[in-house]
Amino acid sequence: MRIAYFSPLRPVASGISDYSEELLPALAQAGAEITVFVDGYEPTNLLIRRQFPIHDYRDFDDLHRDCPFDIPLYHMGNHICHAYIYEMLQRYPGVIVLHDTVLQHFLGEYLVQKGDVVTYLRNFTEGEGFSLLRRREAGIWSHLDHFLYPGIRRVVESSRGIIVHSETARQAVLQAVPTARLSVVRHHMGTLRSPYAGLPQREIKARLGYDPETFLIVSPGIVTPSRRIEVLLQIFATFSRAFPHSRCAIVGPDHPEVRITDLVRRLRLDGLVRVTGFVDVPTFQSYILAADVLINLRYPLAGETSGGLIRAMGMGKPVLLSNIGQYAEFPDDCCLKVDLGKAEEEMALAYLDALVHDPVLGRHIGEQARRYIQTYHALERSAQAYLDFIRSVLEEEASPQPVPTWGGEGDVASIMEEIRREVARQRWSEGGSTPSSIS
Repeated sequence: MRIAYFSPLRPVASGISDYSEELLPALAQAGAEITVFVDGYEPTNLLIRRQFPIHDYRDFDDLHRDCPFDIPLYHMGNHICHAYIYEMLQRYPGVIVLHDTVLQHFLGEYLVQKGDVVTYLRNFTEGEGFSLLRRREAGIWSHLDHFLYPGIRRVVESSRGIIVHSETARQAVLQAVPTARLSVVRHHMGTLRSPYAGLPQREIKARLGYDPETFLIVSPGIVTPSRRIEVLLQIFATFSRAFPHSRCAIVGPDHPEVRITDLVRRLRLDGLVRVTGFVDVPTFQSYILAADVLINLRYPLAGETSGGLIRAMGMGKPVLLSNIGQYAEFPDDCCLKVDLGKAEEEMALAYLDALVHDPVLGRHIGEQARRYIQTYHALERSAQAYLDFIRSVLEEEASPQPVPTWGGEGDVASIMEEIRREVARQRWSEGGSTPSSIS
């Protein structure tokens, strides 16, 4: 199976870059022949460069014409670095890995970059699109509006199949396009690359510049307004007064709308909170290994699954997370779920108090998490699920398809979807691009 693989890779600062760099070798090991397409840069991962042919996406037309690929595999996320992927998946339909079921943040930047209001509106129903424009023009656009209008319709309709990471994400896709062909492939655990793996936790803390006796709270991942960092720091401010030996590390780059340094100063937490900024994967994993507990509070959600959260649970760490959406899908015995609302801070503080007084409890929760992640989120299992789904898409497309009829009381939406799929299949087999009449 020859796959054209479209995804950001390092040095692009994206969790999807790390995800793909772990997934690619596993897909190859499972039998896929992969060519990688990027947007005008050389990946920094030497192992990826040595193992896979890597091309600029602008070369795809010629390469596909000379030796056709079986299918493109696109990784689509809610960031402007996916602009070339967004454009290519509409020209050459393939299987799309939808890492976020809200693309409004991406679309907003893309609109500014391209100035193409028509393309922007095609991602929404007619009512949603014009409502968005009216709110923007009236100056009443807010942060929460990004999550009210997901903007995934055009991406899903351009696909031959969609892969998501949770049941919550699957339901979000079906709400946008009920006829979508879908598979849930759990976000993989990935490989352990920390240079401190195998060392005692106390020593890892010392290597990172902490007193070995420190009770270390870690918030992993790129900071966004929905990560609830202000709530986390308020919780930590209260907790640190009762437990002065505690420290907090926010392992990821700050966000201009969050401004962690200002929050730290306002809450008088100088010297107690470390903000690492962007770090490489080994350093990221080292902080997880050093942590006594990880906190991952989120609201609202964009359908994402946190790679840092999966890694932490797979490493056997107790995790506090918001009891909402895909995070609520984890079993209750392998994480500590914090309800949103008035009791959020009180509940989180009660969990932290229990963990600091009963380390055995934390180890037990962490071990339950490790078993769950190793069972359901193993890298090899995810890679095989990818290839199984892609094969099912190709086999279904190769089998004779029933001819839609217009008689009776047929489902008009299903008939139109089948016509769209047939046009996409013909267009792909001919190596052409999307006709303007159906784009």
